[in-house]
Amino acid sequence: MKKSSLLASAAALSMTMAAAPVFAQGGPFADVPTDHWAYASVDKLQKRGIVIGYPDQTYGGKRSMTRYEFAIAIARLLDTVGTAQQVDLSNYVTKGDLQNQLGNYALKSDLAGFATKADVDTLRRLVSEFQTELTTLGVDLDAVKKRLDTLEGRVAKIEDELKKMVRVTGDFNVYSRSNNRFKTDINPALGAGTQAVSVRDANGFQVTGGFGSRGGFLADTRVFHDLDLNIRAQVSDKAVFDSSINFGNYLSFLNSIGSFSGVRSDRGPSPNGVYTGQKVNQDQIQTVYKAMIDAQTRVPVLGNVSFQAGRVPFQLTPYTLKLIDVDYYFDNAKTDNGNIPLDGIKGNLNVGPFGVTAFAVKVDPIRFLSNASGAFPTDGNYGLFAGAGRGAYGGPLRAQSRTIVDPYGRNVSTGNRPVGSLINPASNGAMSVEQMAGARVAISRKGIGTLGGTYIYMSGSPTVRPENVDPNGGDLSDNLSFDRVAVYGGDFEGYFGSIGVYASYTKSDTGGNRVVNGVVDGETRRKLTEDNDAWDAGIKLGNQSALTANVGYREIAPYFAAPGYWGRVGSLTNPVDVKGVYGTLNYRLSKFVSAVAGAHFYEGTGDAVNNGGLSDDDKITNYRVGLRYGFSQSNSVDFGVDWTAYDILRGDLTGRVKPNEIFYNLGFGYLLTPQTGFKVVYQIINYDDKDSGFDTINGNGGVLTSTFTVRF
Repeated sequence: MKKSSLLASAAALSMTMAAAPVFAQGGPFADVPTDHWAYASVDKLQKRGIVIGYPDQTYGGKRSMTRYEFAIAIARLLDTVGTAQQVDLSNYVTKGDLQNQLGNYALKSDLAGFATKADVDTLRRLVSEFQTELTTLGVDLDAVKKRLDTLEGRVAKIEDELKKMVRVTGDFNVYSRSNNRFKTDINPALGAGTQAVSVRDANGFQVTGGFGSRGGFLADTRVFHDLDLNIRAQVSDKAVFDSSINFGNYLSFLNSIGSFSGVRSDRGPSPNGVYTGQKVNQDQIQTVYKAMIDAQTRVPVLGNVSFQAGRVPFQLTPYTLKLIDVDYYFDNAKTDNGNIPLDGIKGNLNVGPFGVTAFAVKVDPIRFLSNASGAFPTDGNYGLFAGAGRGAYGGPLRAQSRTIVDPYGRNVSTGNRPVGSLINPASNGAMSVEQMAGARVAISRKGIGTLGGTYIYMSGSPTVRPENVDPNGGDLSDNLSFDRVAVYGGDFEGYFGSIGVYASYTKSDTGGNRVVNGVVDGETRRKLTEDNDAWDAGIKLGNQSALTANVGYREIAPYFAAPGYWGRVGSLTNPVDVKGVYGTLNYRLSKFVSAVAGAHFYEGTGDAVNNGGLSDDDKITNYRVGLRYGFSQSNSVDFGVDWTAYDILRGDLTGRVKPNEIFYNLGFGYLLTPQTGFKVVYQIINYDDKDSGFDTINGNGGVLTSTFTVRF
């Protein structure tokens, strides 16, 4: 019954008739070289007797095939229908087998060479199209149709059996990372004796070496392994069990996939910035990333209804609910696809152009996403966060670290360039989300686009901040101990010819109780509802051409704090309190060469200067360029530069300074098979503080990474 491969070979027949050169021998035909791209198909057709060539032992690849010649090939192909043996499924497990043990099994991909219902339909269409020629050749079409009916019955039986099988697949990654610090600088702006003991990588983490040591690649190397074992079973005609169990030490290295933790888990800070207790490998862990029942049905009047229950990874829009990519250096589905694993239920309803998604979920039990499970310290460094009690930058963005007193009487330490995500308890007083419920409604019209609206209500542990205490004994009635966040907004995306447009508006209202002299007033509930929205709009060009581009404008207020992911500017992730234009350009120069460029031009909003925000004179500029050159379909080299500059006021208010960070990237990738490959990336880090004291870490260094991936 292995017919699909023959059908593919037959489909290639007319192409190879006009493509095969006549300069090599060694195959079934004198004019088809063994290194020709169609050799395998021609060889298979010849061995099955579907094509036999010409009397001079040639294939005639430079001439087109006639309808009669093609009809002869079809007739020979039809002779093979119904002659194969029944399929041996003894090497496949059923759900019952797995109740005892997970022993030997075969993947569904093993059946890729067998005929499907679509293959049978293709044969029927060929018979119908060439029935005149086939009748002329003496083919009994009635007998052929009966054999096709028999074949279709066997295929249907096999497919029914496959529905009872359990499919096991996996993704296995081996990552290595080495860090090196090139030099140690004395930072005059911070005073003599202040040394850089590390450098910041593109994630904003401090890496390499201890105090007084340059470290080195061999002195600071990590190796991680990460295995996702995916099990999918058809439990009924309308329900599927889908799960993914993770084994390895990569997630424990990250600390949290819900946000930036600020430090790596293998480095415990000690006095004077010295890092102790370094490990070559992280602790081995096992965690359930996904485990859900996915069911669907059709309800009269309502239409198609589906729901997922269990641990369900999903996302909505970039500004409402999307997982941050917390690791710049490694590709991993759990951190790259934007889905957040959540415990609960999600339902989907589709009625014509209308689609509704509703959900109610818990967040805190999930390891490596939140801190409420007891697996992490309760210092607010981990979790899925939302809401804002103050501006994200901790105080006016100034060079040269110093301490000032803001209008609310709080001591605020300024300086230190922003890195990572600024939505967390330490930066902006965000709430750790424990549960949420919400819905999204979308209307899609072909040729126009999709208009959507989203609402999410979140709750979590109340946040009581020491800085809410007024040192003068006054009533800080505007301060909140908040325990709820509502995120809502609308968005549109569509194409008009080759021009695409997109726009979104989102708000994140933070609610809680009034705080008086550090004591939560349980009676007076308040909301932060101003300066907490995000606008983003732009156009896209060249939808399906070699040149694509987009240009947009965004304005993100200082108190906007939704659990989404809307991009990076250097090591700064999810920038807030900014406004300005941005754009990207992608150009495919040839089949194997492509280039990309991007830019961001932001300035502060000036809406929360004295409460942790940027002034409208502060500027953040970023440029990115990259080039990919493919030697073949399996080999590629990447070059890239990411440059970010800040234009900020000196700490002594005597002038402005422009510190900058640059990341130079060089990568090489090789695809061994469609399922196996590796990639090596070397990054040079160059931070020039300009003697501003904007960052106490004023070092240069490098990061060397490698990835080996196998999918099965």
